[in-house]
Amino acid sequence: MDIGKLNDPIDLAPGEWIEDIPALPGVRVKVRSTNFKPYESGIQGLARRLGKKMNTDDGIVKFSLATGKVLADHILLDWDLSAADEDVAITHDGEPLAYSADNAMLVLTANDKHGLGKAYRNGVEWAGDRVADRLRARAAEVAGN
Repeated sequence: MDIGKLNDPIDLAPGEWIEDIPALPGVRVKVRSTNFKPYESGIQGLARRLGKKMNTDDGIVKFSLATGKVLADHILLDWDLSAADEDVAITHDGEPLAYSADNAMLVLTANDKHGLGKAYRNGVEWAGDRVADRLRARAAEVAGN
């Protein structure tokens, strides 16, 4: 490591590919860290707006769906559904659904009877947490801890 780069900030924006996601077998996602400031601000804003309403079943559902929007806006950057297990596969005209911001929003805010929206929200958040863990480990390594 070049000592001159020791204090360079870690760029959280580009994202990393994550696979082996427990909630999404066979799915690969490119995600940013859940430490990405716009994501953190979005989640904190949701918690403030919903407040005590989150103590109700309806409030929990609203928070979960709104979290999907924040994940789509700030964390999920791409996906590869070509090897997705049948239970979590999403297709269009028989082909794996291509990633787009609109498709991500549709999937991550879904409140469907099959539980795919919830599985994708959980999986994307889990993957973002793995990126955060990796970044923390890299920072500790650079710092010599």
